[in-house]
Amino acid sequence: MKRLLRELLGEELANYLELLRAKLAFAEELYGVKMNYVPLITEGEIVILDKRDGLIKWLRSKEPLKEHELRKLSERIKRNLESGYVEMLLAMNMSCVNGPGE
Repeated sequence: MKRLLRELLGEELANYLELLRAKLAFAEELYGVKMNYVPLITEGEIVILDKRDGLIKWLRSKEPLKEHELRKLSERIKRNLESGYVEMLLAMNMSCVNGPGE
């Protein structure tokens, strides 16, 4: 599945998903708040990146997307990653958490 993800999103964006997982782990260490998911698509059915296993899943069922679903949604995921939308959602979550010394 990871090979398919690299094929559909490209090497750079696939690596960026790994970076997002690392950011979640860092935020958990820094703020002490567990964040297991990053929303990748929020319009309609919500699609998430699971920090624990790196798979792209449906939020409603926590089931990984099947190959045909990933192919169908890859352009929307790519658009949301490239536009900074996913990063904005992550930053909005971080602003709700009091940081060290606050």
